[in-house]
Amino acid sequence: MGRLEGKLALVTGAGRRESIGRAIAICLAEEGADVAVADFNRPEETLEAVGEIERLGRRAFPVAGDVSEVAECRRLMEEAVGALGGLDLLVNNAGYSRHKPLLDITEADYDEMLDLNLRGPFFLTQAAIPHLRARGGGRIVNIASEQAYIGDAHLPHYAAAKAGVIAMSKSLALALAPEITVNCVAPGPTATGRFRAGPEYTDAVREKIPLKRWGHPRDVGRSVVFLASADGDAFTGQILDPNCGTVMP
Repeated sequence: MGRLEGKLALVTGAGRRESIGRAIAICLAEEGADVAVADFNRPEETLEAVGEIERLGRRAFPVAGDVSEVAECRRLMEEAVGALGGLDLLVNNAGYSRHKPLLDITEADYDEMLDLNLRGPFFLTQAAIPHLRARGGGRIVNIASEQAYIGDAHLPHYAAAKAGVIAMSKSLALALAPEITVNCVAPGPTATGRFRAGPEYTDAVREKIPLKRWGHPRDVGRSVVFLASADGDAFTGQILDPNCGTVMP
């Protein structure tokens, strides 16, 4: 029996191939959870993720929605809970970043970054709380980033949003204790499909990492499993940093 046998989970940003979100959803299913796989504008990839989970013997449901919109957060939550039959775990993974020179960042760019990466997780959490309480409590795991600690010259708005996710998670942990725990996972450079296609995916950069390897999406997935399971019972308001040593806060 898996560590999450019979648990009901919603993971946002979980449709994309070779992504952190999909790895989280698969890791949860491998431990016995049923999963609502949420993503925006990726119907084929989302159905592919659903099929992968079903082949593990778990129930899975595709849910589409734009979590940068408050009304969509609420609708998405109701659809996911209706399909699952309840909710034990919310993983706020959906996120987005785009490098841009500081002086070229517009008001629209800034708002877009915060709406998806910070506002969305807050309002999804707000929508999840009654459903988590209805099953006696539950877990919320928010995906942050090492940029919250170290910043990025071309991602100041993204770094600000992810730092906000960490601060928000600590506040929510205080507000929702003892029945609901809230924690963060803040990955370092992770070899997703998108990252491998980018300019930083080089041997020279990898060799600067203390463990001499890139993070893998499943490193994040296993961190989420830990926080969602009984192994994470004593954790709330905490940050796990699967970053291969790039940041040591």
